[in-house]
Parts: sequence; C-alpha cells; structure tokens
Amino acid sequence: MPPAQPYGGGYGGAPQLDVGAAFSYGWKKFQEYAKEFILLVLGVFVATVVVSALAFLVMVPAISGDSAFLAFLGWAVAMALVIIVSFAVQAGVYRASLAVTQGRAPAMSMFTDSTNIGPFVLTVIVVGLGAVVGFMLCFIPGIIWMFFVAYAPLRAIDRGEGPVDAIKGSIEMVRANIGPVLLVLLVSYLVYYLGSLVCYVGLLVSIPIAITMIAYSYRVINGEPVAP
Repeated sequence: MPPAQPYGGGYGGAPQLDVGAAFSYGWKKFQEYAKEFILLVLGVFVATVVVSALAFLVMVPAISGDSAFLAFLGWAVAMALVIIVSFAVQAGVYRASLAVTQGRAPAMSMFTDSTNIGPFVLTVIVVGLGAVVGFMLCFIPGIIWMFFVAYAPLRAIDRGEGPVDAIKGSIEMVRANIGPVLLVLLVSYLVYYLGSLVCYVGLLVSIPIAITMIAYSYRVINGEPVAP
C-alpha cells in the first residue's frame, strides 16, 4: 500500500477516500507512536472505569425500586453519563490522531490540553444524548445518528465548532461521501471490536488505529494534505 499523499477535492469533488489506505495509515501511525498512543488510551480507560462505577451507583437505586419508570430513567441517565464521558475523555486520542495526520508527534500532554475542550464536550454531550434517544427508538435510529455525526467530535476539537455547526458539518461530510465513509467507519468499528475481544487489552492498539483512520478520512474529505 503506498504511503498517504495530500488529497484535493472536498464536498464538491468525486470521493477520493479509500478504506485500504485509511487502515494502512492508522496501522502505520500506531507503529510509529505506539508508546504515546498506549499511554493516552490507558488514561481514557482509567477515566471511563471511574465514570462507569459512578453510573452504576446512580442506576442501582433506581432499578432496585418498584417503579418501572424510575428503573428506566436510572438506566437512561447511567447510559447517557457513560456515553458522554467516554467520548469526552477521548479528546486526547482525537488530538493525537489529528496531530499525526499533520506530521506532529502525539504527546501525553494532549490528554489534559484544554484547547477547544468546551465545544468538544458540548458536542459529545449532544451526540451522546442523541445516541441514547436513537437507541431507545428501536436501536436503528441510534446507529444512523452515530454514522452521520461521526466527524462532529473531530470538527469540534480541530476547529472549535459548537455542537450545531459540528453536527451539521459532519452530516454534510457523510452525505457527500456516504459510500467511502461507510466503509471506513465499518472497518474502524470492526478494528475496535476485534481489540475488545482480546480481554480488552487489544483496545490499547485498536482504539488509536480506529480513531486515526477516521482522522485520516476527515482530512481527505476536507481536501487537506495528510502527512505521510
């Protein structure tokens, strides 16, 4: 597979995104910066475990009661909390993946970098709430929602866009490149899933690869140069 090259185009041009190139790029960049990526993902794991424990404490009193409504509400709140925070604490990995596409090395300082963190957190809250609502509506709407807003967190952390602009921009990107984006997202989610099968230790590898694949496709769709 040839190394990544700068791409032209954008919304108006013919789709130039290739899933094979995206995967090769993600794998290559993980190999180059394995230590940095693993440390960032470990930070995400720790934060997610803590939030999941807190969510469980919120959910248990509700589901142990007699009210079905309170049980449902407790489940919804817990799910929203886990989804929102699990996305939010991945800001450092998003920064690292975007950085490598520009030829910059990832660093642990990206985990605590607050640049554009406000728009990013607001965006992932809206994305997370939308996912919860969609999954409650027979699941399929949630999948469709997550597909079309896949680039919203990247736009927020990269450009400082708020939730409305980030989500609208993501929907436009996906609609204009729906076939290639579908393939990239399917493969990236498959990579993520395969990592979870290896006692979840594989996620230390699969998360950076998957997110870098999406960051790569984000640059390509926007017609931005991608560092080899």
